[in-house]
Amino acid sequence: MIKTSNKIIKKLEDILSIYLAKLKKKFNIKIQHAYKRFSIVLPADHKLPIYQLRHPRYDRFLPHLVKSIESNSIIIDVGANCGDTLAGMVVENSEAKYICIEPDTAFHHELLSNITRIKIAHPNLDVLTVKHLVGKSLSNVSLEGTGGTKHAVVGKGTDVAIPLDEILKGIPCPPVRLLKIDVDGFDYDVIDSAQALLFSQQPILFFECQYDFEYQKVGYKKTIQWLNSIGYTDWTLFDNFGEVMLRTNVIHQIFQLMEYIWRQNTQSATRTIFYYDILAGTRKDADLISEALNTY
Repeated sequence: MIKTSNKIIKKLEDILSIYLAKLKKKFNIKIQHAYKRFSIVLPADHKLPIYQLRHPRYDRFLPHLVKSIESNSIIIDVGANCGDTLAGMVVENSEAKYICIEPDTAFHHELLSNITRIKIAHPNLDVLTVKHLVGKSLSNVSLEGTGGTKHAVVGKGTDVAIPLDEILKGIPCPPVRLLKIDVDGFDYDVIDSAQALLFSQQPILFFECQYDFEYQKVGYKKTIQWLNSIGYTDWTLFDNFGEVMLRTNVIHQIFQLMEYIWRQNTQSATRTIFYYDILAGTRKDADLISEALNTY
């Protein structure tokens, strides 16, 4: 009886949160999203608060992982959005140095504003921001989207991507320990643009594997094969709710799961999840990754 009552209360809370979110969007009321010791401001239609209310592990692993990243090492956030991922990571590790890259003008403005808010609680935080589209082959791109996220649309704009390797050439920095990428469908192209970094330093990778078109799916598979060939043999897949699905050193298991999502994308199977987040590491980080997964 108590369990049933709790479920009803949680359902009512979800409905209320969704209703309040719609009101905020209608009247363009900014969202205050709280973290330990500070809060950040999100656009009225940003989905992060609702997603984390519904799915307690949504966007939670990366902050957990960075607890173990050494101080003064570099963490790169490509697709930094409004700084929500940065905020979660800073709560757990304010001693690392962060490079946040966000091409969208509105999100970049919010990112700068939220960094100012975070620095009130962490005045010594070292954050560099870059406003540019990152990739190896993207051109004629526009950024489109709603709900607190935007994605590149090829052939509809004038933006041209710059390789991550080129961006980092002008930034003197210590070793990069973690590269996080979330650019909605083109994460593989960002990875392809950072081959010098990945080959020489082999940072831990955490990227989104989302694909709406056949060429994107093919791009992810080719990139995963290349990563595997240079030593990335430790793979962990998370569903889009933040739950661990699989840890493997066999990339064909990843490809099988990618086909599982593809059948749903092409309406050949019932929808269960929408995409994967992929954690990739080399043998040198196997113990660190094991500890993070075991304590997650």
